[in-house]
Amino acid sequence: MPLPDIPHSAVTLLDEEASTRMLKFFSTATLLLLGISLSEHYNWIPQAGPVPPLARWLMLCAIFCSMGFFTVLSHRLYLRRYSEQARLAATLALVTEHSPIMLASVDSDGRYRYVNNNYAHFHGKATENLVGSPVTDTVGADTVRQIRQTLLKNDGRGAYRSRRQDPVSGIERWLETSVQQAVGSDDGYYAILRDVTDEVRSAEQINFLAYHDSLTGLPNRALMIDRLHQAILRGQREDSLVVVCYLDLDRFKFLNDTWGHSTGDSMLVQLAARLQDCVRGTDTVARLGGDEFVVLMGGIKKREEIPATLSRLLKAVGCPTPISETRDIAISASIGVSVCPLDGEEPEVLLRNADQAMLMAKQSGRNRYCLFDTELDHRARTLHQIAAKVEKGLDTGEFVLFYQPKVNMRLGSVVGLEALIRWAHPDEGLLLPAGFLPYVEGSDIATRLGQWVLTEALSQMSRWAAIGVHLPISVNISGHHLQAPGFSEHLTHLFQAHPALPAERLEIEIPESTAMDDLEKIARIIRDNTALGVRFALDDFGTSNASLTCFRRLPAQTLKIDRSFVHDILKDPEDLAIVKGVVAVARSFGRDVIAEGLESIEHGVALLGIGCDCAQGDGIASPMPAEAVPAWLAHWQCPALWQEASTGRA
Repeated sequence: MPLPDIPHSAVTLLDEEASTRMLKFFSTATLLLLGISLSEHYNWIPQAGPVPPLARWLMLCAIFCSMGFFTVLSHRLYLRRYSEQARLAATLALVTEHSPIMLASVDSDGRYRYVNNNYAHFHGKATENLVGSPVTDTVGADTVRQIRQTLLKNDGRGAYRSRRQDPVSGIERWLETSVQQAVGSDDGYYAILRDVTDEVRSAEQINFLAYHDSLTGLPNRALMIDRLHQAILRGQREDSLVVVCYLDLDRFKFLNDTWGHSTGDSMLVQLAARLQDCVRGTDTVARLGGDEFVVLMGGIKKREEIPATLSRLLKAVGCPTPISETRDIAISASIGVSVCPLDGEEPEVLLRNADQAMLMAKQSGRNRYCLFDTELDHRARTLHQIAAKVEKGLDTGEFVLFYQPKVNMRLGSVVGLEALIRWAHPDEGLLLPAGFLPYVEGSDIATRLGQWVLTEALSQMSRWAAIGVHLPISVNISGHHLQAPGFSEHLTHLFQAHPALPAERLEIEIPESTAMDDLEKIARIIRDNTALGVRFALDDFGTSNASLTCFRRLPAQTLKIDRSFVHDILKDPEDLAIVKGVVAVARSFGRDVIAEGLESIEHGVALLGIGCDCAQGDGIASPMPAEAVPAWLAHWQCPALWQEASTGRA
């Protein structure tokens, strides 16, 4: 930017008092000389002539008055002009000396002609010591050479940025220097220096955030894709493998909901540091967002080297993380791995395959890694094909509900039925849920299945009510379906379609594992629908690492003890103790409890002995079609051993 000329009057103008004395001296001298000149010719006044003597005196006075008037006028005009210049000089001095911008004027000999206070302060010197000194002594010969080259290349003016260490504070600063050739000089120039350190750092911060995660400081997806592309090219040149590890934390959402988002963020930061520590300096650890990370490793010569690195990653994730002075939390991760060029040679393909392998690792039980291969790809394609067939089966009415009774063994009465979905496949016959539900879990198709189950269960309840069967029905609903938009509205609409059915006859069973994904949201949904009269049960209780937390925070009315604990209560004292403890906890909180997987009358006796009155399982009745239920209800009788156990004779 062009530099304003510094007025020479700001430095060389005389002060007002001296100029006034000089003006008075010249005016007095002029009048004295004029009087002397006139006195020599004084005799012309009384001489005879056409003009009377008095008029001649008046003319002389007029001449003197005119001269005095114009002398005073010119003096006042001069003072006014001088005062304006003085004010301008004072203003300019105030601006330049107190400006945050550094100003310097250099003469043709390369010496300072003028510097302002900020310039002198930046260089740690006094203004009077800089003026007249060589510029090279202060900024160095390289800087002077750069200034002259800038002037030559840009027709006498230009600008550039450079880093310079502050000689006073020692802090490195960015300076923007604008230079302009001085008017009327071949080599002299003016310079304006502006500290742009904050601007440069802000630009660097913006650029950093564009390619890095703001929480952990790790590369984000954009930078990771670029590095993956470079790693692929390098691998092609060096004939080496590039490994892409897609890492997803297990149940991290539950941790966030339990301990708070600040604790979750702290764990992510610590985890990012541990992941970086267990890989090489040439590898890349990136965060895609949430609890998803990607680790890129290049220069791998053999595929056999990969498992050792993956084990280190799992171990780094599983290290206990301190969340307070007295408590640590351990988490786990599922890792999917793809290898270039074996599993693809494009960044997006490698990421997609690694993501697919990670999902398989989660389905295999979490806290493990899974390498992508053709079989994995085949399983993924099979998954999509089965999901498409499930959707088609919904459209063509191939699904049916079977019902399994739930009984109160102490009272010898049937207390309800659980609706269990079956697929009447046209080619493979009757399929159990394990044959198709895992392929649609967490998808919109699973939500459609859940909606169909609710609709069919309420319709069957109405049909049974018409023949005098008034029993509650429980249905299994996934956490994904429960949290889907419009769940409560759909349930309300169903009861409006069956106005004669009491809402309390419907019980919704939520698997404990899916309920932990978002405890707060699911708890809110349960409370909202409980207000309608619908009951809720926590299914598969005891299979999660945080069952008691889930039990305490979810307002479900019933706990269903998982069959894995009930199965061995006759021969495993630990399982019996677990079931007994769950029953005691449920009673202390005023919750109902029911045991799943009862296989024999003896199991029922053992359950009655520890205070568990309700159960269901094949030992009572296997799941049956809806049309078989009324007949079973009419013929079922409570076993005598249960009656004896209830009355204390067993």
